[in-house]
Amino acid sequence: MNLLHVNGKDIVNESGKKVMLRGTCVGGWMNMENFINGYPGTESNLRSLMKEKIGEELATFFFDEMADNFLAEDDFKFIAESGANCVRLAINYRHFEDDENPFVYKESGFKRLDKALDMCKKYNLYAIIDMHAVQGWQNSHWHSDNIWGLSLLWRDKLYQDRFYALWQEIARRYEDRSEVAGYELMNEPSSNTTIGDFPYNCDENYKSDSMRFNKIIKTATEKIREVDKRHIIFVQGDYYGHIFNIMDEPFDSNTVYSCHDYVVSGFGPGKYPGFYEQLRNDRVEESGEWNYDKQISHIMDSDAWKFAQKYSVPLWMGEFGSQYNTGEDDIPYRLASMNDQLKALNELGIHWTTWTYKDCGVMGWVTLAPDSKYMKLIAPVQKMKATLGAENFTGWRAASTAKGMVDDLAKYMEEVIGNPSFKHDSNTRCLSNAVLTGYAACLLQSEYVNLFAGYSKEGLKGILDSFSFDKCVINDGYIKILKERIRD
Repeated sequence: MNLLHVNGKDIVNESGKKVMLRGTCVGGWMNMENFINGYPGTESNLRSLMKEKIGEELATFFFDEMADNFLAEDDFKFIAESGANCVRLAINYRHFEDDENPFVYKESGFKRLDKALDMCKKYNLYAIIDMHAVQGWQNSHWHSDNIWGLSLLWRDKLYQDRFYALWQEIARRYEDRSEVAGYELMNEPSSNTTIGDFPYNCDENYKSDSMRFNKIIKTATEKIREVDKRHIIFVQGDYYGHIFNIMDEPFDSNTVYSCHDYVVSGFGPGKYPGFYEQLRNDRVEESGEWNYDKQISHIMDSDAWKFAQKYSVPLWMGEFGSQYNTGEDDIPYRLASMNDQLKALNELGIHWTTWTYKDCGVMGWVTLAPDSKYMKLIAPVQKMKATLGAENFTGWRAASTAKGMVDDLAKYMEEVIGNPSFKHDSNTRCLSNAVLTGYAACLLQSEYVNLFAGYSKEGLKGILDSFSFDKCVINDGYIKILKERIRD
């Protein structure tokens, strides 16, 4: 495979031929996420509880078996057969370094990543190594394996030094691997929510800590360049890949800039094209009519697009996607929205990787079979998660009694405090993250762990092979669209 590099606003191979990166992200593999893997809460705490409940040997076997089945040769073969030419591999620093033994690296993590890169090479897929969970946490949310909602990276030198050192170690090991497209410094940074999300520091009240953000991005780049001057470095905008207007102008000529964009029409429910009410996820999606023209104008109005145009640098949509869990009748509209979003990205010349390749029935190219042993076993906990609203990524519009209680509590706080700058929707979202996605999800982790008590290795193996490609269900309608758009 040809090593890739940036040439102006393009990505090119060693022959100078332009390459458009189009493919998918692999979440849930070396960075587990609750909706992807079907558990409540965050990965590191789940691992601790599993170890306490079933013992270290069986717990290690459990997580290794899940990962081995989650991403294997059949998966790489399937991705390549779609026409995709890249995969974004989300990793958690904890697979490579222990908090109690900093700066000492785990060969087990590199062995697993090496194996994936070997498969990438075999199937002519470029790999983008994405640091999805960073030492000290780069944002306050669950997908960075963050149980407490604190984001300490930005103001702690030791965490920063560990972050730089791990990237140097990764670059040292992979500097000669041409199947590696490059290194994504961190997923969805949020530089100014150090103590968590509150209505005064997020959504419409968020203000980037531009000094710290730019300093850490520049230092990380410089540290990588000390050992690897050839691979691309991928840099996301602040506040979950949305804010670019606080970023320094490009200082490394081999850098690609990355944004994320989960549009309201992709989550539904509702007809597409059609009108959608305001939605708050990691930013505010305003009410309005969504159609193909809106997909185009939405991108062109973004900070990311304006930054890329101003400095003539490549732009990569690192995450986006529709969700297909809002009912059979709704699926055609979610597919239609996704099709238009892909078409718009292609028309505008933006590189892309969809979120995500495999999950438990939400938005994957392939999903676990609903009647698989694993899905049947975890069904009671999945039901409790939905009832308690303890998983926010799949249920922004889903009502529950618990959410209603949080909404009432948020209103009461607003009445007592009387601060007009606190928007109710933002206050409710922040409170839900702390109470439901945080506290309630942690309570449910014990219920999830208990489901696997008493099983032998052979029994666990028979459950966890539900994650293997041959046991999964292919999202045929989605794959049909992807194959067409990948080749546009």
